[in-house]
Amino acid sequence: MIKFGTGGFRDIMNDNFNKLNVQKIAQAICLNIKKENSKKPVVIGYDKRFMSDHASKWVAEVFAGNGVKCKLYTKPVPTPAVMYTVMNEGLDYGVTITASHNPYYYNGLKITKTGGRDASVEFTTSIEKIVNKNLKIKTMPYQKAKDLGLIEDFDNIKSYMRAISKFVSKDIKNNKLKVLFNAMHGVTGECLHILAKNYNIKKYTVLNEDIDPYFEHKLPSPSESTLEEFKKQVVRGRYSVGLACDGDGDRLGVVDELGNFHTCNTLLGVIYYYLVKYREFKGDVVKTYATSILVEKLAKTFGFECHNVPVGFKFVSAKMAETDALLGGEGSGGLTMRNFTPSKDSLFAISLILDAMALINKPLSEIVQEVKNSCEYTSTYIENQINFLNRNRIIKALNKKTPAFSYKCKKTTSKDGCRYEFEDGSWVMIRFSGTENLIRYYIEFATEIECERNIKAIEKFIEKYDK
Repeated sequence: MIKFGTGGFRDIMNDNFNKLNVQKIAQAICLNIKKENSKKPVVIGYDKRFMSDHASKWVAEVFAGNGVKCKLYTKPVPTPAVMYTVMNEGLDYGVTITASHNPYYYNGLKITKTGGRDASVEFTTSIEKIVNKNLKIKTMPYQKAKDLGLIEDFDNIKSYMRAISKFVSKDIKNNKLKVLFNAMHGVTGECLHILAKNYNIKKYTVLNEDIDPYFEHKLPSPSESTLEEFKKQVVRGRYSVGLACDGDGDRLGVVDELGNFHTCNTLLGVIYYYLVKYREFKGDVVKTYATSILVEKLAKTFGFECHNVPVGFKFVSAKMAETDALLGGEGSGGLTMRNFTPSKDSLFAISLILDAMALINKPLSEIVQEVKNSCEYTSTYIENQINFLNRNRIIKALNKKTPAFSYKCKKTTSKDGCRYEFEDGSWVMIRFSGTENLIRYYIEFATEIECERNIKAIEKFIEKYDK
C-alpha cells in the first residue's frame, strides 16, 4: 500500500519503497499530466541516499515511456532547488527522490506542483487511489530516452543560489563572521561553499560534505540531540555561528556562539524581527499550530497578524499566498519569504540569518535576547516524540478525555491533532506524525517546571491508553 504523508511518500527501502512502487507513482503522475494536457517537461532531482540516483532514473524512464520530457539533475541537489526550478521555469511538475530527515534505511518521493508548491493533499490522495489499483506502467530504456531527447541532463545550482542572494542586504558583504557549516552528509555541501563566496564570508568551514549512506547512524536531521558534538565544535573553534542542514536541504538547526541550540521556533521570530525592524518590510506572518508563540507576540507588537495553520509546509505557503504574508515557517526547521519559492529552504534561511547578524552587528545570542525582550517573551518551548502501538485506542482516548495537566484548559481544538490552550497563553499539542510511526507533542509554558509537569501528564496518558 502506497501512502503519502505531509512530506510526500516515504517508506523503508526494499520494502514498500521499491522500483515497482516508484514507477507506479511516476505512471500516475503521467496520467495526470495527460489529463491536464500539460506539454511542459518535468524536472527530477535526487538526494545522496543509497540508490536515490537510480530511483531518479526509474522515474525518468516512466516519463519517457509516456512521451513526457524531463530534466534530470546530473548530481544530488537540495529539494528546494527542484521546487525553485518548477517556479522559475514555469513548469507544472517536479519530482525529488528523498526521504528528507528520515533514518538511513528510508527513501521517498516528493511531488512539486505549479508555482513550486508542495502537492496538495487532494492531489496526493488522487495519486494514492490510482497507484493502489492495477496500473499498467509504460517505460523506455534510459539510454534510448536520452538519445531521443526525452531525458535531458540538467544543472542550475548556481542560478538557484543567485536567486537566494537577491534577498539579502548589501551589508552582508561587510561581515566579520566566522561560520561553521554542517552538511550532515546531505546535499548542501556545494551550495554552502557558493553561499560563503557570494556573501564574502572569508572564515568558514564546511563539515560532513561526503556521502555516508548511514548518516553516522544518526538521523540526518539538525536537532539538538544529533548536534551535541557540533555545539562543542562551534564553541571550541570560536565561531560566530554554527549552521546545520538536514539531508535534503529544507530544514535548519542553528548553534549560537555560546553553544546554545536554536530551532525555527526561535529563528522564525529572529528573522521576522530583523525584516520588519531593521529592513522595514511590512506584513503578516504564518506559522503552524505546533510552532512557538514568539512570532505571534512579535506580530502583535509590530501591529500585524499571525496566522496559524496545520503542520505541513503546503498549508504555510497556501496561507501566505492568501494573506500576502511577509514570512512563513514551522518549528521543525523551515521557512520562506514573500516573493521567494513557496517552500521551506535551509539555504534561504541561512542567508537571512547571516544577513541579520551582519546588519544588526551583534552576537546571535544577544540578537535572540533582543527579539524576546522586544515582545516580552519569557516562555519555555519543548517538543518531543513517543513511539506507540495502538493508534485507534489513543485517538479514541484523546477524543473523549484530557490528560491530567497542571491546570484547567480554556479551549481544546482538533484542527491538527489535539491542541489545548490555557488562560495564560500556554498551550499543548499532541499529534500523530505524517511521515513516521510516532506521536509528537509540543508544549509552551511560562517555566521549565511547568513544562516538565505537563510532559509527565502527556506521557502517562499515552502509556495508559496505548494497550
